Amino acid sequence: MAQYSAEEIGFIDETSKDEHTVGRRYGRAGKEQQAMKSHPFVHGRCTSTEALLTLDGIVAWTVAEGSMTKVLFLDWLEHDIVSSVVQ
Repeated sequence: MAQYSAEEIGFIDETSKDEHTVGRRYGRAGKEQQAMKSHPFVHGRCTSTEALLTLDGIVAWTVAEGSMTKVLFLDWLEHDIVSSVVQ
């Protein structure tokens, strides 16, 4: 890493959101009581977000409906990130 300057380094991260993200898996209850919590069971929309962070801030991003696949990721990498670095 020492051979690269700070301007040459970027970090890619992914985050996703669906209805299951808001629910807890564990809870607390009084002695001899069962912890109860209803969770939404939704086969609905899921979105995935990818972003490239550099010293200049977020310079490239994409949002995909559903999960990010290898094909979508490589397409984003080639067309948005590599093309912006080459220019």
